[in-house]
Amino acid sequence: MGASAQAYLSSEQERALGEAFMRTLRRSLHLVEDPEIANYLENLGYRLVARSEYSGREFHFFVVNSQVINAFAGPGGHIGVHSGLIALTESEGELASVLAHEIAHVTQRHIARAVEATRQMSLPMAAAIIAAVLLGAQDAQLGSAALAAASAGSIQRQINFTRSNEREADRIGLQILASAGYDPRDMPRFFQRMLRASGLPENPLFEFLRTHPLTTARIADTRSRAEQYPVPEQAAGPSPPTTNEALKGTLGGTPDGALDYALVKTKLEVLSRHDPQPLLQRYREPDESGGTAEPVRRYGLAWAALRAGDTATALREAWRLAAADPHRTAYQILLAQAELAAGQEAQALERYRRQLELSPLHPALSLYYAQALIQAQRPREAADLLGELLHRRGGSPLLYRLLARAENDAGDTVAAHRALAEYYFLNGETASAIDQLRIARALLQDLEEGDPRLARIQARLEVFKQVFLEEQQQSH
Repeated sequence: MGASAQAYLSSEQERALGEAFMRTLRRSLHLVEDPEIANYLENLGYRLVARSEYSGREFHFFVVNSQVINAFAGPGGHIGVHSGLIALTESEGELASVLAHEIAHVTQRHIARAVEATRQMSLPMAAAIIAAVLLGAQDAQLGSAALAAASAGSIQRQINFTRSNEREADRIGLQILASAGYDPRDMPRFFQRMLRASGLPENPLFEFLRTHPLTTARIADTRSRAEQYPVPEQAAGPSPPTTNEALKGTLGGTPDGALDYALVKTKLEVLSRHDPQPLLQRYREPDESGGTAEPVRRYGLAWAALRAGDTATALREAWRLAAADPHRTAYQILLAQAELAAGQEAQALERYRRQLELSPLHPALSLYYAQALIQAQRPREAADLLGELLHRRGGSPLLYRLLARAENDAGDTVAAHRALAEYYFLNGETASAIDQLRIARALLQDLEEGDPRLARIQARLEVFKQVFLEEQQQSH
């Protein structure tokens, strides 16, 4: 079915629209930048993508720091999940069921078909409208100018998923879940609990129910379809081979995915709280049930202690976890961060170095190691590592921000301004991005007029200026 959408929106147009969509989101919302959380969600997402009909397509998974219960599929394979929704899930299978549903919206090109009405608009205008519709009333600034357009109402009706879209995403999502080794029953189970928890479909915290209308009939249909699949022997096994591995690196699935999920969910809860003290108190209470609950409690206690400045507690708990399970990357990262907070830079750097020998260019390890190298006043090493990561896996706002700092500390101010320009551009601050490139260009002209980097800077500057012009036209 999805192939017919190609007539409305080409893959290249959808990619460009997706990038504009992400710049709009970053300008208006707070996305979770933690490398470990981002890596976990990407691994889980790509494990599911590998079992879809479009396993060769590139996807992008990210977390929005918001207590609103929502998940959405934007153009260009950009799939966002709110921290509030992750907190509501009770297993990796439930989280996977949401991702599988959103992946199905992308593979069936529901978004591409729905936004056909925006094809005559500038990219910033179209991206703002799509973001405003998908995210609802969470941020009044999101696309406010765009949504004032006379056609906004009709476009919103087209972008909102139809009942047939939802049934198709449910059906395809169940197939993806089963193929990836998850229990398809997790999808209706989570839908039912979410509907029950919302109280009323109009509950503003449950934005997912507005953009993906749930009815008891739809849940019953999904449950009936799920029961046709055999119950898997385990809910989360090793990640299957995938054609995306060359692009995204090893997926890193583990037989004990339940613990990986619980650790990430706990860390996300700690990082999402403004005040870590209540969590610190809660995690100090031992868990009498034992099992996986106890290491999760200690993990949460260590991260909460780090945020609260209690370095001694963080170090003690991190050491216990790493000693009991030395091969778990999450515990090694936690211990290294605790060591850095305690001023033990040499130990932390050596820990990261050893881990990267085992998992070269692991995205989370690499970013944490780069941060540690900068803190230890070894910026050239950090810049080289970040440059290699950028070449192999592409950039992110966090990577560019770290690269800008590393290059500046290493004395290459031109490279620092170029990296900062990309950071601002990805965050939707196009005017600031232009300013940074102009500074870089002026520095190069003063140093050596024939420097080959001047042409690259000028070419990128023209791209930014065109985007800025379109954004200005949208605001008037």
